[in-house]
Amino acid sequence: MAAYELHRFLGSPGGLPAIAALAASYLLPASIALWVSADARGRRYRAPYDFDSLVFFLWPVLAPIYVFQTRGWRGIGVLGLFVVVFFASILFAMLMGYPASVQP
Repeated sequence: MAAYELHRFLGSPGGLPAIAALAASYLLPASIALWVSADARGRRYRAPYDFDSLVFFLWPVLAPIYVFQTRGWRGIGVLGLFVVVFFASILFAMLMGYPASVQP
């Protein structure tokens, strides 16, 4: 996530930074879908057919629903940790990109 936000903050340069930003934009939903899939197997949760692909494309909606279905209100801690890491990566990218953006 930090690579994608840093790429946007620096004005979307081409080349290797663009490739890293593209990879970062796919790695976040892929890692969330893989975590949901592994967690569902570990908890013996009967997920619908092709649930992994659906989570990949709709992760902002389906991942919290899955966490609440499997953990109940205890899932707030997992979601809170994700939100903290998500916004920390954005803040990190902005702090790393700021010096490069103000250079003449």
